Amino acid sequence: FSVCGLMFLYVLQGVPLGLSSSIPIMIQQKISGYSQQAAFSIVSYPFSCKLLWAPLVDCVYSERLGRRKSWLVPLQYCIGGAMLYIPSVIGDALGHNGGEVNVGVLAGWFCFLTFLAATQDIAVDGWALTMLSTRN
Repeated sequence: FSVCGLMFLYVLQGVPLGLSSSIPIMIQQKISGYSQQAAFSIVSYPFSCKLLWAPLVDCVYSERLGRRKSWLVPLQYCIGGAMLYIPSVIGDALGHNGGEVNVGVLAGWFCFLTFLAATQDIAVDGWALTMLSTRN
């Protein structure tokens, strides 16, 4: 059961990355320059920099929930809430209502979502190392 749970959590943290990789295609349909697509690439930075806050995720936890669930449960709620809210913002930010494409808003929301997914990755990796150790 635990291995299936790990696989499920790894798949879930890939969903925001898949969604964010489709945004440059939508931006390209609205504008002709590549500078805004390049600005959107900041979205991938949280996965590159997650080693900066990984010690915090590993050390700060609730005794009641446990080391990994203290992070996984709130992160799942935050990711779910963000994924429910982002569609209400994305149409305007992509200029579907006659406005300009706002790459800053898009990059901000998807960077936040990627930050949450990267933090979940830290917690899931720690859980995998604990669960798959030779002692277990």
